[in-house]
Amino acid sequence: MTLLTLAIAILLVLGINHHNNSASKTSSSSNTSASLVAKASSVSEQEAYESFKAKYDGYNDNGITVSQKQKLQNIINDESNSAVQSREQKLLDQSQTKSSATSSSTSSSSASSHNPTTFDSVHTFSSVEDAQNWAQASKNQWLQAGYTTYTITSDGQGNYNLQFVR
Repeated sequence: MTLLTLAIAILLVLGINHHNNSASKTSSSSNTSASLVAKASSVSEQEAYESFKAKYDGYNDNGITVSQKQKLQNIINDESNSAVQSREQKLLDQSQTKSSATSSSTSSSSASSHNPTTFDSVHTFSSVEDAQNWAQASKNQWLQAGYTTYTITSDGQGNYNLQFVR
């Protein structure tokens, strides 16, 4: 009878140890799997940022034009990963804007009546979204020029006028 009790006790101890080892291995493999997913996510974030930076560097020649900045801002706005979006926005915000005589002709969605180097005149666009994008793309410059906000109004003919306010 003692021998039988001892055998049952040994089997219970072995069963408990086996169960604990299995749980430990599962937990370890879950941690490894989570680590691999995090690393893959980090790599894809870096690749997305590097892709944006390559486009930025392609435009940047001692500054970028307002229309180029607007295109880059659209890319940032379309980015689904907020961490990547934040890094891209920081890069774009530090860029210098240069004037370009062709900026109004390269942006087919905006009317040619805006001057990319001044913020004291009214800028006309064909949609509210284009006006907002342009305002966001040039935000650092109009803030540095002493403006605090902007307004967008419709002229009743399908055009939207962007005006900066001090």
